[in-house]
Amino acid sequence: MDVYSPNWASNIPLSPSTPVAQLFRFARQVTSKLAKSYGERDAIFKLRYRSYLRGGLISPNAFGRYIETCDHAPNAYLIGQHLNRQLAGSLRLQTGSRQNQNYSSFELFPQVLERLLQGSSHTIVDLSCVAADGGLSRAYRCLPYLTLRSWILAAEYFQAEYIVAVIKAEHMPFYKRALSCELHHDLRRHPHHPASVGLVTLNFATSAKRLYDDLPFLRSTPSERRQLFEHGRRPLRETERHPPVS
Repeated sequence: MDVYSPNWASNIPLSPSTPVAQLFRFARQVTSKLAKSYGERDAIFKLRYRSYLRGGLISPNAFGRYIETCDHAPNAYLIGQHLNRQLAGSLRLQTGSRQNQNYSSFELFPQVLERLLQGSSHTIVDLSCVAADGGLSRAYRCLPYLTLRSWILAAEYFQAEYIVAVIKAEHMPFYKRALSCELHHDLRRHPHHPASVGLVTLNFATSAKRLYDDLPFLRSTPSERRQLFEHGRRPLRETERHPPVS
């Protein structure tokens, strides 16, 4: 689920109106980090809660966090995006394949995703649970592009054939305009939220060169990709695991 603010889609500066130099400058201010410790993950769950509550997607709870079962899956990577040492945004990335269908988009759109990977052993990188700090997302309108960069960085690292995401219907045009994603308009009701959502997909293997030519700030170095994904994740003790909040 992608939520930056109640008027998230209208606040995003869409390419080509966003100067490439501006994206480069902003990208240098943001540090993306894999959340491994209890404290890092807990901060993301709290940020999600505030973001989703602000967007009207969830009801208040005394727990003050929003967590999904997929957050504890072995193929899940929780990424925190830090601006001036402050947690500005977060996202969840999951890898999937025809053999491993345990990722969030597959729950809602199994037929589309099975068709994409039919007869192949390629990898999907699934983007979900995007959230952002309300004040920072209004002050820094380029922040959504940093989410896209983490998604592309993961696709490069995991050598993904496709990137996919389940997106609120009103936000789908951003993904179309920014990355030329294919939009699947067969909308579904999200199991944990009242929002109608659709699926966006992109054949990354055939689109990477175009993406890097159009938005070169999406490029990353091998060392950057290794730093984000190769250090592993410390298994959480059972006492650290919060129950999923629906």
